[in-house]
Amino acid sequence: MGVNRFVLNGISYHGHGAINEIPGIIKAKGFKKAFVASDPDLVKFGVTAKVTDLLDQNGIAYEVYSDIKPNPTIENVKSGVEAYKASGADFMITIGGGSSMDTGKGIGIIVNNPEYADVRSLEGVAPTKNRTVFTIAVPTTGGTGAESTINYVITDVEKKRKFVCVDPNDIPDIAVVDPDMMASMPKGLTASTGMDALTHAIEGYTTAAAWELSDCLNLEAIKLIAKNLRKKML
Repeated sequence: MGVNRFVLNGISYHGHGAINEIPGIIKAKGFKKAFVASDPDLVKFGVTAKVTDLLDQNGIAYEVYSDIKPNPTIENVKSGVEAYKASGADFMITIGGGSSMDTGKGIGIIVNNPEYADVRSLEGVAPTKNRTVFTIAVPTTGGTGAESTINYVITDVEKKRKFVCVDPNDIPDIAVVDPDMMASMPKGLTASTGMDALTHAIEGYTTAAAWELSDCLNLEAIKLIAKNLRKKML
């Protein structure tokens, strides 16, 4: 029998109103200022504000970084690293879909492992020595699962390619999965991200690397999506 590895966040919160736990987490950890990485559309339409309003109400300082694009690039990550350093933040909150999460992962890893500042050297399984900066990940879509994985994808515009980075040190410390953060998605996006989640669950169940624990989660995900996604489309 082979050896199986299962990597998840140390802590995760799930359910309506889960974002209300964020201020307490921050205060318990003694952090002073958040670097909030979120894409410009979420900022524009007030989704990011669902979290930053909580920070305001609790007197927690933060700086919003929204120079995030779909399929984040090497330059997005590099500019994010410089913005993090200049902000004086001591932890990060990523809010959004895969683009925000992936950008945040790249930023957090390089801040604590500056020898990978070129970004390209993170491709594949990079032997980073230090954990990412403390990160709270708040997803706004149901498809990527980036808030609880060790993978992220970066686009190399110069070489016209994407590359995958795999690193247990990049997984966010805490995932906060609140369906209220996803409620503003239009039906089409809900459908596509739901199908994305379904595809991941099927892949996870059918892969040669599957085992008893992953099977439990993937089968339950398939059941939940099959039961609930069509209701959301009506």
